[in-house]
Amino acid sequence: MIAPLAAAALAASITVAPAPAVKAKPCKDHIVAWIDQAGFTGIERRVAWAIAMRESNGQPGESTWPDLGIVQLNAPSWQGSKYWPANIYDPVQSFTAMRRMVKDMGWQPWGLRVKRGVVTYDFSAYGGWSSWHRHNWIVAPFERYWRQYPKACR
Repeated sequence: MIAPLAAAALAASITVAPAPAVKAKPCKDHIVAWIDQAGFTGIERRVAWAIAMRESNGQPGESTWPDLGIVQLNAPSWQGSKYWPANIYDPVQSFTAMRRMVKDMGWQPWGLRVKRGVVTYDFSAYGGWSSWHRHNWIVAPFERYWRQYPKACR
């Protein structure tokens, strides 16, 4: 048995080297880069990415009339408004339009609500949709892409 004084002296003389710093991998996702250029930060950055993946699989040239571009802005609803970008197929312009819309009306055009870092669903713009459509076309794809958001970008 080590005497208490000897144990204290032994403990005081042990030096623990700090763990080597782990370098975080840089975010190399080009969609996140466009989102950053549009001015999104925090949780809204991840929400915008998941929406872009849900709406167009991250393809800026997606053209499924009447919904156009990477975030599938609805042309009859938004074209000619202050939100419509000069070039709907430019991803930074589309994300910038999205950011302006979010600032003015929240995420409701995409069926979401984000408050204090919590994402919930807002189907008020989808009154004619069945619960099956809302789940399979809004909720399930959004949640799948939410989980797939690149770890290096979190």
